[in-house]
Amino acid sequence: MPRPRLFKPPALQSGSERERHATWLELFYDLIFVGAVAQLAATFYGSYDFGGLARFAFLSLPVWWAWAGHTFYLTRFDTDDAGHRLLTMAQMIAVAAMASNVAGAFGPSSGAFALSYAAVRAVLVAQYLRAGHHLPEARPLTRRYSRGFGAAALIWALSVLFPPQARPLVWAAAIAVDFLTPITAGTIHSRFPPHQMHLPERFGLFTIIVLGEAVVGVVSGEGTGGLALVPALAGVMGLVIAFALWWGYFEGVGGASIRVVRTFEHVPRYQLWLYAHLPLIMGITATAVGVRHVIGLPPFQPLPAAAGWILSGAVGASCLALAAILLASYPAGRYRELRGRLAAYLVIAILGIGTGFIGGRVPGVAVLAILMALSVAQIAFSLQGLPAAEQ
Repeated sequence: MPRPRLFKPPALQSGSERERHATWLELFYDLIFVGAVAQLAATFYGSYDFGGLARFAFLSLPVWWAWAGHTFYLTRFDTDDAGHRLLTMAQMIAVAAMASNVAGAFGPSSGAFALSYAAVRAVLVAQYLRAGHHLPEARPLTRRYSRGFGAAALIWALSVLFPPQARPLVWAAAIAVDFLTPITAGTIHSRFPPHQMHLPERFGLFTIIVLGEAVVGVVSGEGTGGLALVPALAGVMGLVIAFALWWGYFEGVGGASIRVVRTFEHVPRYQLWLYAHLPLIMGITATAVGVRHVIGLPPFQPLPAAAGWILSGAVGASCLALAAILLASYPAGRYRELRGRLAAYLVIAILGIGTGFIGGRVPGVAVLAILMALSVAQIAFSLQGLPAAEQ
């Protein structure tokens, strides 16, 4: 019996309609991002104010994009050989280094953070170059992505030559190059579409990772003495909000349902679906950190004004992201079928954000109760069921 080959060329998966799910290696890879999301949340918890929000949002971009880059490569090219496994392991090491330097990314660890993210993207470039070498028909995509992502990685690496206070500006330029590379790819998306089953499943799994941070926040949250019932109640409400967001994503808007990119006309909807996940994961994480702050408050004490606004805005932003994901599931000609559901999400989001006006004046647990009620309200609309989506 011949021995299996250790090294096999990548296989092009675009256009394939065969059933495909996340591999064990992909799930193992996701574990690194459990740690990365936890580091983001822990850093944000230590500075839950507007300055901390800005730093959290900025750092969330490379963390999420690192995961998305690997996922989009695998949804189009996948061969579970020794070469792919070794490159994945190298990327996991780089992600671990990036996550460990999140706390000091705007301080003493800024150089290490930049170099570790550059290494993550360099490995991705190596994967695209390998795929292009073996698959000439895919070179329009592999060349564009290897050049664009390679240029961004180089900018990240060169940022260490700048003074620490100037590095975030250089990183912003690098992030722009990173994001614009696929956004401006035009017809390449429809020529090499992502796998219609694999990609939504992967994004659903990452959403579960972020929701897991909400659960961890409740479990690790500690009251500060006094009436133990109040922090316990806050914990229960935090779990209900997490459950409502889970329901809203997987049932209310069908976030992890199949998405198809058959023609160039589908690309804007596909990109809306994709990028709406970024404010969603930020909103869920910021909500989880806010719930933990409420659990740690003395009984009936208000949150600081900024914290109240951030927590309220996070729940509202999550609802808006759910609405965008729903909108991306249907062509423009069918938006009338969605008017009621979209209007409900918009009203819930406005009321959620508006809760910030009282966030610093009433007990934190009362703010959480209002946000929980709004989160549960969107479940009621999901019970009506969705119109059949275009496939």
